[in-house]
Amino acid sequence: MVEFSLNQFDYNLPEEKIAQYPLEKRDESNLLVYHKNRTISHHKFYELPNFIPEGSLLLRNVTKVIPARIFVEKPNGGTVEVLLLSNKKQQANVFEALIKGRKIKPNVRLSKQFSKENLVLYVDVLSKNQDCYTVSLDWKEISNNSSSKLTFEEVLDRIAKTPLPPYIKREAEELDRTRYQTIYGRQPGSVAAPTAGFHFTDDVIQNLKSKSIDFADVTLHISLGTFKPIRVENIFAHNMHSEEFLVYYDNIKKIHKFFQTRGKEQLFVAIGTTSVRTLESLYWFAQDVYSNSLKPNLNNALIDQYIWRRVEEKLSIENALDFLLGLMDKEGKKEIIGNTSLYITPDYKIRFFDAIVTNFHQPKSTLLLLVYAFVGEDWKQIYNEALEKNYRFLSYGDSSLLFKTNG
Repeated sequence: MVEFSLNQFDYNLPEEKIAQYPLEKRDESNLLVYHKNRTISHHKFYELPNFIPEGSLLLRNVTKVIPARIFVEKPNGGTVEVLLLSNKKQQANVFEALIKGRKIKPNVRLSKQFSKENLVLYVDVLSKNQDCYTVSLDWKEISNNSSSKLTFEEVLDRIAKTPLPPYIKREAEELDRTRYQTIYGRQPGSVAAPTAGFHFTDDVIQNLKSKSIDFADVTLHISLGTFKPIRVENIFAHNMHSEEFLVYYDNIKKIHKFFQTRGKEQLFVAIGTTSVRTLESLYWFAQDVYSNSLKPNLNNALIDQYIWRRVEEKLSIENALDFLLGLMDKEGKKEIIGNTSLYITPDYKIRFFDAIVTNFHQPKSTLLLLVYAFVGEDWKQIYNEALEKNYRFLSYGDSSLLFKTNG
């Protein structure tokens, strides 16, 4: 195994370089292009279609951020904050959560009356595992004290706040409800956004489609683990967080067809690190089931962080996708649902993608390690130039298009 240390993925990120607000127009953000010949050029994001050849395919994550910060009260008084993390085992309105408040124990009911919204919200604390709780949410309308006809998503939209990243040093505002989202998100479930997609507008998408460039979609619900820094000097000892994903049959079929028919110049481009992790996870799930003759659980596919080290790689990309489609046909499934902890370290070889659209990431982060898998040591040159050119960093920051040169 190649030796890497955590300090190799550190750089000085001044506080003033971290964007605290989005630009007024999404596609006016800067776009740094790292070319196949290892040169760098600078553009605006609306110029992205100029760098994607006709007939290429882009993969995007269509998850949607839920307003996940809720303020409720303890039975004996005092306000606590409940931050919803992820839906628990597909149970309706049961979530893993963080609760900021002292002496919160299981079997307690937290609640709050929202008079303006005509709602009473109940948060039942079911259990606790270290710092994480399992909670169940329920609500009633004040007017008739009966079960509300509002959906869970509608309730959250009325009473909860957008969960901004910890490096955005302000309270969430009304603009964050729309701007801390992609315009194409449609599967609610994330508590952090797929920020690479923030820059896409209807105009950019239309300009891409006018070149016969298509989109395939996956869903990966992003957890707060995406902000978790690596705290061990040996990066391979990091415990990678798990996130839920969902991929529909039709999208796997579209990707499969692209690889069957693609021309020499056509590219497969990931929009964001989460798109990369989702599809690469499916690839290794296919390899695991095929190589080890496993009975597949397409409702609960589990991908551990080092599956790619322990599983023999017997299928090509096309054959792996074809194998997945065959499994789904056999099981009568229209989607694969699972959880992935796939950890893309610097020595990982990206299987699917020719390039990635991505923002600029935190020092010592797993996201920066994934960037290394695309561009190798050149990430330092890319980030230094972005800093020198006054690019805006992190979630509400500027964008890059990085062509794969590593491996």
